Amino acid sequence: MPPAPPNASASRWPDRFRCQVLLDETAVIAAMAYVDLNPVRAKICETLEASAHTSARKRISEIERHAPAASQALAPVAGVRGFGVLAITQADYLSLVDFTGRLIRPDKRGAVSGPPPAVLARLGYRDDQWLGHVQAVRSDFSRAMGTVENLMDKAAEIGQRWFRGIATARRLAQV
Repeated sequence: MPPAPPNASASRWPDRFRCQVLLDETAVIAAMAYVDLNPVRAKICETLEASAHTSARKRISEIERHAPAASQALAPVAGVRGFGVLAITQADYLSLVDFTGRLIRPDKRGAVSGPPPAVLARLGYRDDQWLGHVQAVRSDFSRAMGTVENLMDKAAEIGQRWFRGIATARRLAQV
């Protein structure tokens, strides 16, 4: 078989990676958790502390160096709307990502002990509903991710009637 042309791998890029508009704070935090858990899911490392190049590891290191950093709010996300990230602290975010990772890892199923982190209830989610949001980041949404209303508004804004993922957003709102 002849070798693939030098740019052959470039044609596969859209299949493996994607760019999504994150239309609301839940979409932002779910995407953040999804990305921070990539090394654990890929079995590159076993824990968030061992992940070399994630924002979770950076947050953990910052808290280890300066304990009051744990109570600092997550920084706002730049963008068109410039919204914050659900007004949660660094520690709350890390506990949410840790909890989420223990829920998604197949070798850890059933290993989650105790109640979900308090931040989950403050955000108005049950653990199964939150897990659905994080797992939907990769495949259930396409060009945009958010609530049904935000997806419909964005579609109308660009002259479309719908986006792939509206059914998922409806399901996640009802779970």
